[in-house]
Amino acid sequence: MATDQGASMQMNDGPANRRRIPVDEAIVALLAHVEPVSDHERVRVLDAMGRTLVEDIPAPADVPPFDYATLDGYAVRASDTDGAAPDQPVSFEVVGVLAAGVVASRALGKGEAYRILTGAPVPPGGDAVVPFEGTDGKGFGGWDGSDAMSLGLAEKRVAVRVQVQTGADVRRRAEDQRAGEVLLRSGTRVRPAEVAVLASAGIFSVWVHRRNRIGVLSTGDELVARDHVGPLGPGKIRDANGPALLALVSRDGAVPVDLGQALDEPDSVRASLLKGVDQGCDLIVTSGGVSMGDRDMVKHVIRDDGEVSIWSIDLRPGKPFTFGRFHGVPIMALPGNPVSAMVTYELLVNPVVRRMQGDRAAVPVEVMAIADQEILNDSGRENFVRGVARIDDRVRGSVEWHVRPT
Repeated sequence: MATDQGASMQMNDGPANRRRIPVDEAIVALLAHVEPVSDHERVRVLDAMGRTLVEDIPAPADVPPFDYATLDGYAVRASDTDGAAPDQPVSFEVVGVLAAGVVASRALGKGEAYRILTGAPVPPGGDAVVPFEGTDGKGFGGWDGSDAMSLGLAEKRVAVRVQVQTGADVRRRAEDQRAGEVLLRSGTRVRPAEVAVLASAGIFSVWVHRRNRIGVLSTGDELVARDHVGPLGPGKIRDANGPALLALVSRDGAVPVDLGQALDEPDSVRASLLKGVDQGCDLIVTSGGVSMGDRDMVKHVIRDDGEVSIWSIDLRPGKPFTFGRFHGVPIMALPGNPVSAMVTYELLVNPVVRRMQGDRAAVPVEVMAIADQEILNDSGRENFVRGVARIDDRVRGSVEWHVRPT
């Protein structure tokens, strides 16, 4: 959805007015011209992947819902282990075995212990877990096979050789979240981690913003049909931009709408853009036709049938760029060079797509990295270089990003 909020960056067609806008300034201006779509729907949590939450989601119950053991050992009263040491163990009566999902039949008394496995609820009266390595307990560690259960059931007493403090190796009820506290904020993008949080709270459906419909149009007389088989004719090339941009739109959680290809003629470009308007696109992304050539028609059609807000970015690759509105629909016109088109999508279109889908964290994240070889920039513009990143963690306690140009 387009908006008139934010500072206007309207520009005329005269060369003197074509100021190249710095990338950071362009991102701020673009985000000021769009807002999240107002439509939303309730979907299953797994179907919410890549989409953005409409409302805060409170925890319906404490997480975790009870105190539980974080390792295998013995549930005890911590005070009963006072003075325990390897050369002076304290003997406990084993009154039962607790596995995950099993609740104690009675509370612990003085000098008593439950044999307990990871994830099992701590019994009433118990306030600590002694790791089995600190005892003479048998059958732990998964090394005794089928005999482990019989060894555990036959156990009557255990010698504890370490002193533990209250709360040792116990995960407390509500340690992650208390009932009523906000689990996830409105504007959060749902990823696998968020799915896990929702599942742990017993939440199976959520309200999310509707997926944006984003039209993708390739332009150029030189393009052959996408399904063309066989040799290319003189001066002809295949359309790499259309499929690449459609894939990026899909990756970003929106619905890609293929508007096909248009010739470098005003009527052809206009008809293709109108098709996007008629198909209910929330945003249209084009490639080609925005430079200074006599056959670059996209920018002229946008100007004649709508308005241009941003024209030309101080960016390499990707200087030719246009943002405006065509019959009320936001449109982002990218360069025709495939590398430039993908770079400008990542830098400029991706934040807009995320903002329109309600994502609060729409701006790209920057990290410091060490260049493994010299990188020169004599273009006079901000230069974005394709590269390969790796993590170097050979220095203990330090993690560094390294990059090299491709």
